[in-house]
Amino acid sequence: MSTDSPKANTTFKTKQKLPYPLLCDPSASLIKAIGFKKAPKGTQRGVFVVDKDGKVLAVEAGGPAATVEVVKKLVESQGGDAGAEGLGKAEETAAEGEKKEEAQSEKMAETAAEVADVAEKLDGTPAAAA
Repeated sequence: MSTDSPKANTTFKTKQKLPYPLLCDPSASLIKAIGFKKAPKGTQRGVFVVDKDGKVLAVEAGGPAATVEVVKKLVESQGGDAGAEGLGKAEETAAEGEKKEEAQSEKMAETAAEVADVAEKLDGTPAAAA
């Protein structure tokens, strides 16, 4: 579930070859109700598993690797095969996602350092020269 548009979710689902539906919550009302809303804006990553009868089986905030583990344990506890192809793909996708997040965080840190360096230089410049 995300605040993305149905078109964006469909594109993501197709690209990632996900075998399950994705839900859209542009207003974030359900996201807020299940506790995955970040203040002031955004959505906390996590997993929310509901069975066919509407019973909530798992709610876990966290990154891809942690949530895949929650689902694997749930599948095993229900008598399923946690090594199934879909979960294997989920683990691969989780690992790729974490690498991308790390690279993005590093890039953001580099940009922040560059901005701090420029600000420091500007702060040291006499007002008449600026």
